Amino acid sequence: MFNQNVLEQIDVTYHSSIRIGGEKVIYIDPLHISGAPHDADLILFTHPHFDHFSPRDAKKLMKESTVIAAPKCMAFMILLTLQKKSVALKPGESTELAGIPVRTVAAYNRIKPNHMKLMKWLGYILTVGETEIYVSGDTDVTDESRAVSCDIALLPIGGKYTMNPEQAALLANTIAPHTVIPVHYGRLLGGTEAPERFRSALNPGIQADIRPAVYSNVLIPMYIRAALTGLLAAAVFTVLYLKLRGLH
Repeated sequence: MFNQNVLEQIDVTYHSSIRIGGEKVIYIDPLHISGAPHDADLILFTHPHFDHFSPRDAKKLMKESTVIAAPKCMAFMILLTLQKKSVALKPGESTELAGIPVRTVAAYNRIKPNHMKLMKWLGYILTVGETEIYVSGDTDVTDESRAVSCDIALLPIGGKYTMNPEQAALLANTIAPHTVIPVHYGRLLGGTEAPERFRSALNPGIQADIRPAVYSNVLIPMYIRAALTGLLAAAVFTVLYLKLRGLH
């Protein structure tokens, strides 16, 4: 059942970093956290990519009683970086974490290699009060996502690694939540026009809740690092080549 108060308790702090307030405080893929509130009752990770799994930010949220849950493949990574054992999950499970009913949904690309189905990465359906919130993770339109029933959905719309705005709207029109909050877009990920493209493709009965904080430059540092790494590798190769030539 849709509840406006629950919607207002959902905060997308950056990119796909989500906080759900209320009696229990839930974070999904926390990133760029301001301060160190140490207020998380539950932290969920969808997959281990750098823009979704940030140990530095998770440490700002953790307290002694915090429950952490993630795909099974991340268990050792979490233990190593956060020094805490996580609840290992796989797609299609139903459980209760920190008193919150949670169901898991497979999140993957159908063709693109960025999020392979065999990795068993996750989206989550959380029941807060009587409101069901679907956080899809990085996914395409899949059989599993089309089968979801929820009141509020948070769907990626940036294209490139996930659904684009029109594909995300197609999924939203299929599962018909009351409200959709688009996430995972920004520079190099759909651009400034992505949320309006998404909104214009929605069926009239579905509300689009556009959050300005979602828009991010998260990919730019990655491309800069890749370029610098490439330049360094080229320089090393050139030096070795010249040295080898000098031996002859």
